[in-house]
Amino acid sequence: MNVRVVMPTSLSPLRIVLFLVIASLHMSCESKQSDTPKPSPPAATASAEPGILELAEGSTTFAHLQTDRATLRPIRTVLKAQAGKILANENRLAHLSARVPGRIVAVYANLGDRVKEGDRLLLLDSLALGEAQLEYRKARTMLSVMGKALERATALLDRGAIGAGEQQRREADYENARADLDEAEENLHLLGMTEREIQRLAAKTLPHAEVAQVSLRAPLTGEVIERNATIGEVIDPNTMLFTVADLSTVWVRADFPEQQAGRLKTGLIFEVRVSAYPDTLFQGAIAYVGAVIDPTTRTVMARADVSNPDGRLRPEMFAEVSLVTDEQSVLSIPRTAVQQIGSRTVAFVVRGPRRFESREVTLGQASGDYIQVVAGLTLGDEVVTEGSYALKSELLREQMPTGGPL
Repeated sequence: MNVRVVMPTSLSPLRIVLFLVIASLHMSCESKQSDTPKPSPPAATASAEPGILELAEGSTTFAHLQTDRATLRPIRTVLKAQAGKILANENRLAHLSARVPGRIVAVYANLGDRVKEGDRLLLLDSLALGEAQLEYRKARTMLSVMGKALERATALLDRGAIGAGEQQRREADYENARADLDEAEENLHLLGMTEREIQRLAAKTLPHAEVAQVSLRAPLTGEVIERNATIGEVIDPNTMLFTVADLSTVWVRADFPEQQAGRLKTGLIFEVRVSAYPDTLFQGAIAYVGAVIDPTTRTVMARADVSNPDGRLRPEMFAEVSLVTDEQSVLSIPRTAVQQIGSRTVAFVVRGPRRFESREVTLGQASGDYIQVVAGLTLGDEVVTEGSYALKSELLREQMPTGGPL
């Protein structure tokens, strides 16, 4: 601002100085007043109703808002297990022990070996087995004797040399001998001998060492994951000697909160990750859901069969397990409609032209661009999607305390 000062010509020098000082102060005050910015009209005003935000007419924020409605949408939710573990498939797992007491003569399998069904794992020298084999040989001999006696009695009966009662007695003795042989043979099968090994006992003579020996064989094809056998060790049927497991498939056990028990059912897919292979996703279908709740952890167990052809999944590994559930129609809104204000999760509900309510909501599972609303909204509520963050900023600005005059 340019100010022209006109001084009177008839004043004394002292009065002239005073006049110039006063004029300078007047110009300074006018300059300060002109530099003070004029307040701009507010972009939004807080309503008398709590939680209501009203945008000013012509607000640029209002021009960029987009809305959508809370409605039922199909959402496939993902449940996270509290704990997960890799287990051996117990249908393809065998803990092996000898069926008779004895002393280990030879061991043919080591820890980590791949074995086939029927392979010998160890050789056992057993006095009890030797006695059972000798009983079998005696029963075979007795059956042969009784068979010949029956043949003679039948021939004599045909010639009338003996009565029918004597021939029937010989026939009964033969049947008893055959029953004794069947019992002795079945006993050998129970002690672990194969049909071929039993047939070998029909020889007239056998070395005692062979008679007393029996092999422990693998009942399935798999890997030796445990061995407790040493040559010369004396063992009994309670001694666990080998564990053989087929790990081409494994079990994945997962524990889910009690509240999610109703969402678990066979056929749903487990998604499994282990720390050893963080970039690999393993999958398997649920084969079993527990019938009881664990009283300590308040969880329900579910188990899935997972293919493991390369053996990367090892029993006792910890696992992160997620369960993808079936699609369900639930009340949901777009993710962009949700904002966090302090500890509150809110959505801005349209209440009228340029009027919005910040309503607290409780959220559930998310799927894609939408998220389930458990509480806080009703079917058909219109919420702000694009621009909800701008409304949050306006609301926070209105809630900020204003300072008084200095």
